[in-house]
Amino acid sequence: MKKLITLLTVISLIFPELQSQPSSLIILNKNWKAKRATDVLADGTEITSGAFKPEGWIDATVPGTVLTTLLNNKMVPDPFFGMNNNLIPDVYETGRDYYTYWFTNEFDLPELKEDQQVWISFRGINYFADIFLNGKRINTDTHQGMYLREKYLITPYLNKGKPNRLAVWVAPPDPVGNPNGGQGGDGTIGRNVTMQFTAGWDWICPVRDRNTGIWDQVAIEITGTADLRNPFVEMRVPGVREPGAKQQPAFLKPSAELVNPTSTGIQGTLSVSIEGQTKSVKVTLNPHETKVSALPEFKIENPGLWWPNGMGDQPLYKVKFDFVVQSGVNLDSEEVTIGIREAANYWDENIKSKIFTVNGQKVFIKGGNWIASDMLMRLSAERYEAEVKMHAGMNMNMIRVWGGGLTERPEFYNACDKYGILVWQDLWISGDCNGEWLDPAKKESQARRKAYPDNHNLFLESAIDQIKMLRNHPSLYLWCGSNETLPVADILKALDEDIFPKYDPGRFFLEYSTSSKLMTNSIGGVGDGPYGIREPEKIFTERSFPFNPETGSIGIPNYDGLVKIIPQDEMTPPQGQRPGKSWQYHKYLPLMDFPDRYGKVKDVQDFCFKSQIVSYEQYRALQEAFNHKMWDWYSGMLVWKNQNPWTALRGSFYDYYLDYQGGYFGFKHGAAPVHIQLNLNDSVVCVLNQKAVITNAMTATIQLYDMHGRLISEKKSDVTLQAHSLQLLDKVTLPVNTDEVFFLKLKLSDQDKTVDENLYWLTNKRHSYEKLNDLQKVAVKAEMKKSGEGKSAISLSNPGNETAFFIRLKVSNGNNELVLPAWFTENFLTLLPGEEKEIVLDLSTGKAATGLDGLKLVIEGWNVPAQEIKF
Repeated sequence: MKKLITLLTVISLIFPELQSQPSSLIILNKNWKAKRATDVLADGTEITSGAFKPEGWIDATVPGTVLTTLLNNKMVPDPFFGMNNNLIPDVYETGRDYYTYWFTNEFDLPELKEDQQVWISFRGINYFADIFLNGKRINTDTHQGMYLREKYLITPYLNKGKPNRLAVWVAPPDPVGNPNGGQGGDGTIGRNVTMQFTAGWDWICPVRDRNTGIWDQVAIEITGTADLRNPFVEMRVPGVREPGAKQQPAFLKPSAELVNPTSTGIQGTLSVSIEGQTKSVKVTLNPHETKVSALPEFKIENPGLWWPNGMGDQPLYKVKFDFVVQSGVNLDSEEVTIGIREAANYWDENIKSKIFTVNGQKVFIKGGNWIASDMLMRLSAERYEAEVKMHAGMNMNMIRVWGGGLTERPEFYNACDKYGILVWQDLWISGDCNGEWLDPAKKESQARRKAYPDNHNLFLESAIDQIKMLRNHPSLYLWCGSNETLPVADILKALDEDIFPKYDPGRFFLEYSTSSKLMTNSIGGVGDGPYGIREPEKIFTERSFPFNPETGSIGIPNYDGLVKIIPQDEMTPPQGQRPGKSWQYHKYLPLMDFPDRYGKVKDVQDFCFKSQIVSYEQYRALQEAFNHKMWDWYSGMLVWKNQNPWTALRGSFYDYYLDYQGGYFGFKHGAAPVHIQLNLNDSVVCVLNQKAVITNAMTATIQLYDMHGRLISEKKSDVTLQAHSLQLLDKVTLPVNTDEVFFLKLKLSDQDKTVDENLYWLTNKRHSYEKLNDLQKVAVKAEMKKSGEGKSAISLSNPGNETAFFIRLKVSNGNNELVLPAWFTENFLTLLPGEEKEIVLDLSTGKAATGLDGLKLVIEGWNVPAQEIKF
């Protein structure tokens, strides 16, 4: 809430330990203490009284979980390495009391005016909680659930002129579930309204405390006699719009909740301002009344429209809400950020799929599934920014937040708003825990699991609350009731007929992720997948679902990342289906013989490097297979999955530590919005335009080289692509009677500007690239110069007569440790003889933001000896 600036200045000067945000919230994220509840011989009233003397309490991490606090106090080993997680007691074995904790803090406030009110808000506690302040319990009913925000008026309980003592008792979900190796363990974690993956899945180990704790923001806020909450801006952008053109008007309709906590009526004016316009409405609040007030519609001339990544820009607007009484006193204010756009959809009878649209233009969906940023809920705006930026950088336009996880945080959505990433947000149900199929690993019957969760009212109340929290974000594209199964009937009915029409009427609600309302499943099965490694050409020929919400492949880190996961005594290449124990524990997905196709794997470093080549091929082929039947067989695809919240060895484009893997740049090249590619089913070159505007006249160049970079053939064609269109060009034929490897270079250019470029390595000898080992060593030339704050321009060239294959760039420090994140516009690239590439490196965030002293750029590749350049 917006408060008086003078008051905020006093707070920040007198009480620097209370960190303030621009929204004027006083964030309680420091000085917390914790202790296991069974070791505290006092209740909440006693703990928060002035006479209580805490002894043996440890420093606590808030926001965070019990396990985060224990880890930060070095009381448990790092569960991200080796088999360490097995050394941490599981709540199923210990009982819930083991992870039931008290958290306490103290805060001071300046002297309050007579008409000011003070509130405390919790944006996420998992699972049960009782809250005490200064000897009084402030929540009359025990908090339940993981997602439901809580906000309490604490004015009557404040100490005047002395510190205020806060204590929160937090207990795990009940039941916690048996982590027996099943998807969601024995399934009973699904009886709660919480994240289901904490009992374990086939891509993550069990989270031993089930993420019990105060896992999201705690804030104190000061208002006048009324509290302005949950502002909402509905919008209309009628018609079919074109990015970059002058726009017809858009229409905005704001509303907000007003809360009167006092026993006196309030008369005031709710005002909303945007782009120099202000509209107001008179509001009367009865004592203790909460009311939603709407304002007249705004007409925005020639608005800057928000578009998905790759289709246009993402301008954002500030909308200011104020509630002012007749005396001129502003009781409370809110400011929200919006993007002006209209999301819709329609059914395509030819594809038999929903077509998603933004501002009237259809969007070919290229994206993937997201679990959570961190298994232990160590969430931050900085990490969200980094991860979403990585998604945008590989030309994705959608992230699906999967249903066994969480409703993602506003900071995640802020990043998606910024980078143009549409978000498909699941609610907290999965087919695995919630009875979609028979499963011997589950404790209870399929029919019983179909009725999960136990508390339907809590589920619906949590859904309403999370909708209110997120609905202003332009990136939020659709709500989905669950993953791979229908929610239980009464929950589905309430969501579909009441909650979404009332609280977020402009957004699409999909019943479940593989619903027939999304696409027609004529293949059978659940309606998603497959998930393992595949022959690239078969991805083209084996028809998938019209919209596939989950399909994916491998995810092996670079050697630099693997050493952070696997103990040294297991650092050998995995063999067959049963690799070393830590490899198995970290959910290694077998690569079959794919790395050996580049020559028999010699050691684990060789395995990691060849895995990046395999990953590059896999993910480029996956996206390009969907491209080649764009708007014919397919309307889109979401990879399973984009990232790991833990150090898993499957399904990712970058490792947990934010280091690019080969598949990242394979997908990036396959997903370029104006694109040239080789269709692996028939060797025909294809060009396509996924944008909403016609391209300029371009030249498509097809060049075939031998392995050593000597040009064999060249063909050029003039190409102009209509919006949302695809065009086939020439068939590529390799020389016969040879087992040589050839390089095919495809390029789209607009005069002297390269629009898209794609390089393939091909052979007539099926699935054999061993000849690449005949390439001679190449010393590439690199020049680097500063191009901006924290940014460098790298000129990388191959001055020799041999191809420099699969070059990796990285940044390391004096201890040869990776510096992450390091943003490269290109990586895992190949340079033909005489070729030069310009690459931008961005080190403006993360560890390198404080300076470049001691850092070095490292260049290495298939046949490129490692070299270093100091910054």
